[in-house]
Amino acid sequence: MTNRPNFLVIMTDQQRADHLGCYGNDIVQTPNIDGLAAHGTRFDNFYVSNPICQPNRAALATGQLTSVNGCRQNGIPLGLDCTTYADVLRSAGYRTGLVGKSHFQNVSPIAAPLPLLAGAGDAPPEPFHLALRSQRRGPAYEQEIRNFWINDPDREVPLPYYGFDHLRLCIGHGDQVEGHYSAWLRDRLDGAPDPRGRGQAIADGEGEAPQIWRTAVPEEFYPTAYVGQEACEFLRQADDAPFLLVASFPDPHHPFTPPGRYFDMYDPGDIPLPASFHHPTRARNDLPAHIQRVYEVGAEKPNAYWPFHADEASVRRMIALNYGAITMIDDWVGKVLGALEASGKAKNTVIVFMSDHGDYMGDHGTVLKHGLHSHGLIRVPLIWRDPGRLDGTVARVQGSAIDFAPTLLQRAGLQCPVGMQGRDLLAGDAANLPVLIEDSGIAFASDDSRTASRTLVHKGWRMSVFEGSDLGELYDLQDDPHELCNLWADSSAAGQKSAMMHLLVDRQIALRDMSLVPTHQA
Repeated sequence: MTNRPNFLVIMTDQQRADHLGCYGNDIVQTPNIDGLAAHGTRFDNFYVSNPICQPNRAALATGQLTSVNGCRQNGIPLGLDCTTYADVLRSAGYRTGLVGKSHFQNVSPIAAPLPLLAGAGDAPPEPFHLALRSQRRGPAYEQEIRNFWINDPDREVPLPYYGFDHLRLCIGHGDQVEGHYSAWLRDRLDGAPDPRGRGQAIADGEGEAPQIWRTAVPEEFYPTAYVGQEACEFLRQADDAPFLLVASFPDPHHPFTPPGRYFDMYDPGDIPLPASFHHPTRARNDLPAHIQRVYEVGAEKPNAYWPFHADEASVRRMIALNYGAITMIDDWVGKVLGALEASGKAKNTVIVFMSDHGDYMGDHGTVLKHGLHSHGLIRVPLIWRDPGRLDGTVARVQGSAIDFAPTLLQRAGLQCPVGMQGRDLLAGDAANLPVLIEDSGIAFASDDSRTASRTLVHKGWRMSVFEGSDLGELYDLQDDPHELCNLWADSSAAGQKSAMMHLLVDRQIALRDMSLVPTHQA
C-alpha cells in the first residue's frame, strides 16, 4: 500500500462561516481553528448541498445530492447500501473512527404519517402501496433513536457503521445529548442526579427564555468535552495503519447551553446585531404563503426546531452563548491537536475543519434554520490544513458538500466511486461551477405538502425558486451582501435572472443520478 495520509476531520453543528475569527469575526475567540486556517487553505465560498442536518451530512458522506442518495430531509436515513468516503478509505486499509454526532439515521421515535396515495379507487396492498418497496426502516435503521439510548445507555451499534469501525455517538444538542455519551456521563456522575436539561438548570437571574438555560452539567462532563476526550483517546491508540477520525461536536446548535465559564464568556451588550436585523422576514410581501407559515409555526413553538423572530435582547444573548459554545469547541480542538502531535503522526495528517450548515443568528430578525436560504444559513466554513502545504491561502473556488468526499478521496490517492457527483476542490483546474442547493421544505407549511425550493449560488449572486409559486429571490451579494433588496421582480435584473434560471436547469441536468450503471450493452 502507498504511503497514504491520515485524516482528522473536525466538525461542528449549525455554525456559520462568519462565526470564526479567521472568517472575519473580531469578537469570538477561536485561536486554534484560526491557526489551522493560517497554515492551510480557507475556502471562502463553500456551501451546503441542503441546509438541514441529516441531508447535508448525507451529502458530505456520499458526495451525492440528497435527491440522489435519498436522504432529502430529516427523517429519511442514509441507506445502508450507500457508499461513503469512510467505506472507501476503510477498504483501502484505513482505521476509521467517528466520535460525536453522526445523524446518518433518524433520531426521533415519532413515526411519520404515510403520505397520501395519488388518484382515486382502492389502495394497492402492501408493499405495492409504495413506488419503491425497499424503504429504509426497521431495526437496522434505528441505531440513533434518542429514546432507545435513554432506556438502554449501554446498547451498542453493529459495526462498521457507514464505514466507521470505531463509533462513539452523541445524539441531540446542547446539554440534552444521548448515545454512547449517556453511559459515559452516568459513570462519571457515580449515582448523582442527572444534571441535564432545562428542568435541572441553574438560575441565572435572566428569567426563562426560548432555547436558553444555564446548564448544571459541569464543563468536564459536557458533550463537547466527551467528544474531545474520545478523539484524543482514538489518536493515542493509533497504530501503523493510516487513520480517518471524524470528531463531530453537537454544538453550537441550539439550545444554547454552554457550561461553566463559557456561559458568561461573552457579554450580550457587546454583541452587534446583524445589518439585516431590522429588515425582518415577517414584514415581507414577496414570499409564498408556505414560507411565511414556517416562521408562524416557529413563533408558536420557539422551543422546538423551527425558525422564529426574536427581539434584540434575546438575539444578542443567543449570539453571545453561541460564541461561548464555539470557544469551548476551539479549546478542545487545541487539545485534540496536541494529542495528534503527541502521537507522532501530525506530519502526515490532513486536518479539516467544517460545519454541516449555518444559522440565521439574527439575520432578518430570525434565529435557527428552515425556510429561506439566506447566506448565513447556506455558507459554511471549510478549512483544509495539509502537511504538504502550510502556507495559508484563501480559495475562491465555489464548492459545496458534495465536493468534500471526492476531495478527500483524491488526496488519499483513491479514485471516486461511480455515481459520486462532486469534484476535487484542490485540483489545480477546479472549475468555478454554480452551486446547487436542494431543500424539500416542511410538509406542515402547506395544505398539499409542496414546499420544496432550489437555490443556485454563482459568481456573487443567489437565486431561490419556490415550488408552486411565481415568487422567488434574487440577490446581488457583492452590492447587497446582507440580502436587503430582492431583485426577483426588478426589470433591471431580468437578464441576470434568466441566466441564473438557465444555470439552475443546467446544473440539475449535470447532477443527474448516475449511480445505477448498465449491466449489459443492450
